Amino acid sequence: MSDSASLFEIGELRVARPGAAMPELDRFTLTLAAGESVVVLGEAGSGKEALMRVLGGFAERTDVISGTIRFGNGEPRSAAKRLRPTIRIAYLPNPLAHPFAPHATVLSQLCRVIARKLGSPQESAHEELRLALERLEDAPPLSALNKKPAEIDPVVIAWGLLASVSAQTPDLVLADHPFADLGANSVRVLLGCLAAEQKRLGFAVVYATGGLQPATRLGGRVVVIREGRVVEEGDARRLASGHAHTYTRTLYRALPQLSLDPSNARSAARGQPLLQVHGLDLLASPKDKVRQREGLTFELRRGAALALVGEEGSGRRALVRAVLGLDRAPVGRVVFDAVDLNILSQTMTSRLRRRIAFITGADDALDPRMTLWDTVDEPLRAHLDLSSDLVAGYREAALKRVGLASHDGRRAVATLSTFDKRRLQVARAIVGAPLLVVVDEPLRGLDAFAQTIMREVLTDFRTHQEPAFLVITSDFTVAQALADDAMVFSARKVVERGPIVDMLRAPKSPVTRGLIAAVTMPDLSQSPASV
Repeated sequence: MSDSASLFEIGELRVARPGAAMPELDRFTLTLAAGESVVVLGEAGSGKEALMRVLGGFAERTDVISGTIRFGNGEPRSAAKRLRPTIRIAYLPNPLAHPFAPHATVLSQLCRVIARKLGSPQESAHEELRLALERLEDAPPLSALNKKPAEIDPVVIAWGLLASVSAQTPDLVLADHPFADLGANSVRVLLGCLAAEQKRLGFAVVYATGGLQPATRLGGRVVVIREGRVVEEGDARRLASGHAHTYTRTLYRALPQLSLDPSNARSAARGQPLLQVHGLDLLASPKDKVRQREGLTFELRRGAALALVGEEGSGRRALVRAVLGLDRAPVGRVVFDAVDLNILSQTMTSRLRRRIAFITGADDALDPRMTLWDTVDEPLRAHLDLSSDLVAGYREAALKRVGLASHDGRRAVATLSTFDKRRLQVARAIVGAPLLVVVDEPLRGLDAFAQTIMREVLTDFRTHQEPAFLVITSDFTVAQALADDAMVFSARKVVERGPIVDMLRAPKSPVTRGLIAAVTMPDLSQSPASV
């Protein structure tokens, strides 16, 4: 790569925090050409977060930084100083990382960013954003962004952010896990649009991620980083081969893959029916006088696992809320543990729901002020009259099973990592001995290694205590890892159902085919052109 084609060059970059045993980045070097893509691949805490802070110009005051950064053909400058890049840089964050102020509309905030970057008035920025959205296939209209962040679907926000980046006509895009927490099909479409805009505008991309999809769909180089240092770099095909570094091979193996082998399918548990749904209609209105549809009928037996697969808004959570009595379905009947929920009072329904546990990918699922120990103890103290010694015994056994036994139990939940909070949810569910566990996008936002451990923890929970699982996901790799059968949702209707392996081998619905394609990685043994 010649200097004349160089967009920027990082030399011996080191980022450390006061008192930390190891630096976040240590002697990191990277050169990027105009129009090139670099995917920085690593687990949480690998150092890619520090790299994005420095490149984006929002390093923290406590960061101790050394090394140099050079933009274009300019002179190398100290990375410790606040640099004024000679290139236009656009930042593409994760829409679920709360990148917007809550009180103003997303539209107004995006327009302010575009106006500042282009040095244009707000009206011109508004028009540039409108045109950018119209160029992006499948993007929502501009009016969809004219709401406060909490009122907009994260996928719509992601489209707005991507259009904003395009409108800025940047030289470099810093993509900081931008689509990691979205549905699998949305990720596939958004990555395709990002690649198309890069080709059209010619900007370079630095894409930080813990997953494989960007590496295979964006092309370019992949830089594998661990504990602040580059392990190796190359294209996705070489790094996925047997010639890669041991850590890289381990990282790639940790990424979930679909299996079409029927021998990998578990036989569903054949206990007594636990959940029975008869004629439930998610589209019905209480004012409907004539039944237009047959309604949904299915059962979930004790110890079995059923995945509810679909994109956001497809009706998966509406079904769960209806079958658990959180929302009264206008049409249909739900029986849980041989009790008809439709005839129970709210008080009795609440008592019955004590036998149901929830494990979610939401950051606010646990009280951040409670300690680790109190979080696990709460279900035991609330519903059972147990001595302190028994409570402590159950708690320690549950924490050991999820890998948290070595943690200080007096730590506040707020101080735990996202991964540890997910495991803590499982420990809390274990001590409650539920009959049914609702598992709602439990792997969302986790890197490959953390996802592997969470799958093992959840599988161990189901194997040893045999609760029934209802798995809500948009990802068929998650569905196959945690469930036996699946129902595929679209527009609040079930478009396909059956054993997951049968769906993978011969999907009947276009919706199912699209969801499977979204998580099917290209064959990296093929030539780059065919990938």
